[in-house]
Amino acid sequence: MLLTLLASLALHDPKIVAPGEGEPVAVPFHPVFQLIGKGETESNATFYEFRVPPKTAGAPPHTHTKEDEFFYVLSGGVSLMNGDEITVAGPGTLAALTRGHLHAFWNAGDEEVVMLMATVGGEFEEFFDAVAMRLREEKPASPEAAGALVGQIAASKGITIDMSKVPAEARQLYGME
Repeated sequence: MLLTLLASLALHDPKIVAPGEGEPVAVPFHPVFQLIGKGETESNATFYEFRVPPKTAGAPPHTHTKEDEFFYVLSGGVSLMNGDEITVAGPGTLAALTRGHLHAFWNAGDEEVVMLMATVGGEFEEFFDAVAMRLREEKPASPEAAGALVGQIAASKGITIDMSKVPAEARQLYGME
């Protein structure tokens, strides 16, 4: 009986994800690979590898109400916006961009940025799934239409996107000039 009780407490098996073994996430932003899903741990954490090509927009200014985001820069230099502050973060930088605070990221540099991104709480994993599915189904005719669709899905998941907060230095990367 004790053995059965102990087995029931181990709800999740350990997992090791080797380089290149992440599951591709079908989103239009930049290459994203899910390393572990929230249903695979008791903490409901999700881990992703983000690869942001040079001179590319990342997540536009947005605020989460349901989850915290953590970024750890592995290579390259990424511009991180936290409220009104912008920091160019290099390898070894950890950014805790917690719920309720406006944040964004982009790659204004000449080399690819690779980051480990984690979310804890909320529905972020479902947000990525919903974006991929709706973009495949609706096939928006323009980047603006795709952006509007992403904004609508984000709002349904407790994420508010505010394109009016894109800093001047990043506007061109987001197609705003």
